[in-house]
Amino acid sequence: MQPDKKKIRLRVVAVVPAGIAVNLALGTLVHTLKLPVYLDAVGTIAVTLLAGLRAGMIVGVASFLIGGVTVNPVLPWFSGTQAVIAIYTYFVAKQGWLRTGRPSSAGDSGESSSASGSSREWLLLNLRPIVCGVGLGVVAGIVSAPVIVALFGGITGSGASLVVAFLLESGQTLFRSVLLSGLASEPLDKTIQLLLAIGLIRALPSQLRVAFGQADMLARNALYDKATLHE
Repeated sequence: MQPDKKKIRLRVVAVVPAGIAVNLALGTLVHTLKLPVYLDAVGTIAVTLLAGLRAGMIVGVASFLIGGVTVNPVLPWFSGTQAVIAIYTYFVAKQGWLRTGRPSSAGDSGESSSASGSSREWLLLNLRPIVCGVGLGVVAGIVSAPVIVALFGGITGSGASLVVAFLLESGQTLFRSVLLSGLASEPLDKTIQLLLAIGLIRALPSQLRVAFGQADMLARNALYDKATLHE
């Protein structure tokens, strides 16, 4: 039976504020503590996986517009980075690059070599989200760097600005300092955020996972098995 599109739209409308709240709560905590990470796109990533690209982009952009008033006035200038995060997340999910799983069953013979092969297969299967998280960090760092340099002179008030200041003192140019700072902090930050978002999606009841009309994508990116998805 085809899902009711009107009900799906209502569910999407309902989940967008939750995604915005997650972004703002984690982003505010990190900004207050001046940590060299951001954690302000977990809601964007999770909603993109759960409800689609448009909803994820709305969450990302809206949370930074609101955050510009309530948390940090520089945030609205990075709304484009949030949109890019949603686009990247949706693309890698559609391609199945977030897929994880268990190794295939070992055969009756060659138990030792089979166990070694299974370990390697498990590692390859479960490293993919980490690799995608690192890639997301590189993309986000490159997109954000020109804004940080052109509009804020390299200093935005975040924890990463401390790294920029250190690199400037060491003799690096402004753009290079900002870019290196982003490439140093963003991959770890975005990997953590991607894994947190996947964990949030996995924690949802299976009926809720498919209630947003994204069942096919969720099955392809294998945040959980198809059997679990439709249980």
